[in-house]
Amino acid sequence: MDITRRNFLGIAGATGIAAAAAGAGLVGCAPASQSSSSNSESQEGSSQSVTRNVVATYTCDICICGAGNSGLSAAVEAAQQGLGVVVLEKHGGTGGGGIGTEGVFAVNSTMQQEAGIQIEPAEIISTEMNYSHNRANGLKWLDLVQASGENITWLKECGVNFTGVVDDYHGGQFETFHWFGENRAHDDFSPAMTQTAKDAGVQFLMNCPATDLIQDESGAITGVYAQKLNGDYVQVNAKAVVLATGGFANNDEYLQEGGFSDTTNVKRFLYGYDGDGVRMAMEAGGASNIPRMSGLMQLTVSGAPGGEYGTFGRGDGLVVAGHNAASMWINEDGERFCAESAGVENWMADMIPSLMHQKLYSIYDAKIFKDAYDGMIAPRIDWEATQEELQQRIDENPYNDFFSADTLEELAQKACDALELDYDTVIESINTYNDMCDAGDDAYFGKPAEYMQKLENPPFYFCYMPQACMVTFGGIRTNRKMEVVDKTGKAIPGLYSAGVDSADLWPNIYTINVPGGTNANNINSGRFASKFAAEYIGTEKVGSVSSEGDTSESVPDTSWSMPEGELKDGTYTDTQFGMFSDITVTVTISGGKITEITQENELETSYVGVAAMENTLIPAVIEAQTPAVDTVAGATRTSDAFRTAVQNCCEQAAS
Repeated sequence: MDITRRNFLGIAGATGIAAAAAGAGLVGCAPASQSSSSNSESQEGSSQSVTRNVVATYTCDICICGAGNSGLSAAVEAAQQGLGVVVLEKHGGTGGGGIGTEGVFAVNSTMQQEAGIQIEPAEIISTEMNYSHNRANGLKWLDLVQASGENITWLKECGVNFTGVVDDYHGGQFETFHWFGENRAHDDFSPAMTQTAKDAGVQFLMNCPATDLIQDESGAITGVYAQKLNGDYVQVNAKAVVLATGGFANNDEYLQEGGFSDTTNVKRFLYGYDGDGVRMAMEAGGASNIPRMSGLMQLTVSGAPGGEYGTFGRGDGLVVAGHNAASMWINEDGERFCAESAGVENWMADMIPSLMHQKLYSIYDAKIFKDAYDGMIAPRIDWEATQEELQQRIDENPYNDFFSADTLEELAQKACDALELDYDTVIESINTYNDMCDAGDDAYFGKPAEYMQKLENPPFYFCYMPQACMVTFGGIRTNRKMEVVDKTGKAIPGLYSAGVDSADLWPNIYTINVPGGTNANNINSGRFASKFAAEYIGTEKVGSVSSEGDTSESVPDTSWSMPEGELKDGTYTDTQFGMFSDITVTVTISGGKITEITQENELETSYVGVAAMENTLIPAVIEAQTPAVDTVAGATRTSDAFRTAVQNCCEQAAS
């Protein structure tokens, strides 16, 4: 098989791709449940402010909400503009979703020039504009492309490490991808940008997410409230605020507004993307761009076998067979509704047809299943294990939505009985489709003949394919200065947005034509926001940060310790939820001591979460003989889950 942009994902792994999109910094946003009642009458077009009882007040020139790739870029740029900067960060470390990014897009960078890579900027812009039927913001594309080469130089000056390799990222249309090292932005971007910001005087308030904007009577932004882990509020007085909070993949209401039809069953692989930056912008009078949203979206199967990689890396046979171009799709009414080859040229288009329907069911046969498996470049498990996985799914059918039979009639009957579909409609749809396959002509939707493969090779399979959403792009309407604007295009004074919260380059569908484009937008929009904020503040800038009140750090109140009493020899297991998935920890006690610890998980990132456990936490706990060891920077949630599991295992051993 030729390795192309559309099929390489089995190699690359979804985590890096998803994180490249998530680099705007989800960590700045507060849980929706915290603030949903605090602005009970606030909505788009209003300019209301809540009042909080605060324990501390910070005064600065600009406040950045979120410390992902765009937030860090905004913070460094703002400090270099001579502004006093406060960054509000939800978690205990910087980097956010951006820690998994693998590189950055640029045109005419010094690295490209040295490699002899020449690209006409207009080629890139026209490619994206044509694909979107000119719905993308062409001027923002122009701004990004023109600034992109200098952005690479700037990042290098900030200490960001590039390998020097520039290529098309596994088959993109242009050689624009500037690679970070093996451990991605976690090692090569976030630490350098964080240190550069701190050296420039930026003050980070960790574990302290933004919750509400503060406005004066004219509607101008004058600051923001944030909340510590203990529930205390702090107030940041600022002449400008940048929202870089990472999108709204976990907000059902916003997803519905963006076109999702079945949010009850949407599979999310990340959490914390609650849309609070979008909410705060609209409460301040900003216009919603949610109907133009796109993002990393895909079809999966219930339970998402193989986790993030299985779905977004196309590494699991059950998932890949279901949205294979040769399969047949029907909706909740049992009717076929589109050409199933929707995602052949752009895998992000696979899920789009399902947005118009409440359910998508896939029907395929043994040959299509095997062909789909063979088409994966790097399946997560071998063919024998994949067959076992398929049989286990059929035998156990844990979600009552996956069926198999040796005849299409029996298959349809099983599925219709379980899912309350109309049998006559379903079997007619199947028979009509097979007749068209015999004729080699999709008379309804024009699916190319090469994908019109008759369902005739038993066993046959029928499965429900829910929608999956990793990260959203767009939501806050901004102008070229990254100022948040109202419905008339008038800027909200002092309010800016950066990163995926306001990404307006991929309306309604994310293209994968320009390698590294999302991360480049995160960086560029962060810089733009701070540059124009500095112009807005002008001579009123102070250039420093002052504070008063209880400015103690916001720290988790969870503590870890060894239980009293002797530990009984044996093997003990406990499971806790980490950053992205359950982590099952097994502790072996021998001679009353912790002698071995192992962990298993599906979704923790290999270069952050897994590395934190295997390389740091496990050796530290065994050496100290206690779970009360330090958190690994950048892996706070994984560290917390691991230590809690170890403590619970030790408590089992002491009971």
